[in-house]
Amino acid sequence: MSKKIKQILCCIAMRPSTETVLFRGLLEAEAHDATLDVLHIIPSYDSAMATPIASFMGEEKFRQLVEEHKEETVAEIKRDIAQLKDRIIAEHLDGSVDRIRGIHVYEGDPELEILHMADELNVDMIVMGTHTKGLTPYTFMGSVARKVLKRGRVPMLLVPPLKE
Repeated sequence: MSKKIKQILCCIAMRPSTETVLFRGLLEAEAHDATLDVLHIIPSYDSAMATPIASFMGEEKFRQLVEEHKEETVAEIKRDIAQLKDRIIAEHLDGSVDRIRGIHVYEGDPELEILHMADELNVDMIVMGTHTKGLTPYTFMGSVARKVLKRGRVPMLLVPPLKE
């Protein structure tokens, strides 16, 4: 017998497909009478790029600047996600119940952070988008979705990119 889905993790990447992925996550939450946590990962900056800047500015000033802007960026992303959620509910879900339990924005490796949050929140399903960056448009999914699918321990719903 399959486990009842009570908690869903919806991973978004702030791309054009974000609305589709969040909409699908909200639909799944509604269908399963579940709650939804939304996760966005800000990729860590490349230390090879940061080293020359830090040496020019001074390491302490650079760290302070990065930290200040990270807080502003996280707050702005959370606001954007909340506004998008409100719009989706109003326009597509007839103002149904808001099932979002939390909006999480972290910096790090997307694959590792998604897997960590799935474990920490004890989710029953992961919803995330797929996209391709490769040379061929026939690639099924991006590397993050592939890695999470390979290492994840819960069912996943992969939402394909929008047709252009």
